[in-house]
Amino acid sequence: METYYSILQVSATATPDEIKRSYLKLAQKYHPDRYTDSEEKKTAHEKFSRITESYRILSDENLRQEYDRSLSKGTSKEDEAKETQAKNAFKRAIAFMKQNDPWRAVNLLRIACRYNPQPMYISYLGLALVYTRQYQKEGFEKLKLAISKMMFNPTMHINLGLAYEFCDDKAAALQAYFEALNWDKTNVTALRGVERMQTKKKGFLSRLFGG
Repeated sequence: METYYSILQVSATATPDEIKRSYLKLAQKYHPDRYTDSEEKKTAHEKFSRITESYRILSDENLRQEYDRSLSKGTSKEDEAKETQAKNAFKRAIAFMKQNDPWRAVNLLRIACRYNPQPMYISYLGLALVYTRQYQKEGFEKLKLAISKMMFNPTMHINLGLAYEFCDDKAAALQAYFEALNWDKTNVTALRGVERMQTKKKGFLSRLFGG
């Protein structure tokens, strides 16, 4: 079973210094900026995300103790079933979002978050809520909550940018896309978002000054 300890390649009795040293070594090795191939970069980003999340938990004494207690209880079949249901609901929700059907996506994403309230599910729930137009306030709350839990993941910021863009807040959208690029300089979705916002801004200024 993969654990935060195995991800950081340390023992369950590792000292804080040992955990930090291993984290720094692995974070440098798997940082997405080190890779140019798109598939390698994607794999590195997923690995980097797990490494960073593991360090966030194990470097905090209280969170580490809580995590250790959860390990001692083990994973039940019920927990595994909930995780499977969450993944299936999330997958179906993304399909509905691609079909411009945010309402069905919201229902499925609420199910996913109920079974497994991980930041990725919360972020997409927030985006889907914004797309309904009726629950935009809750949507932005979810989007920002997801960022607070996993700020190093560019997808969190991209989803916030898409939400702002949907609401025609170009300045806020541009800021969110730039923040995504701070974590992944070559992220295609963020780069396209910046291009869209800057193109719109340029068009507006051109019209303003008669250019």
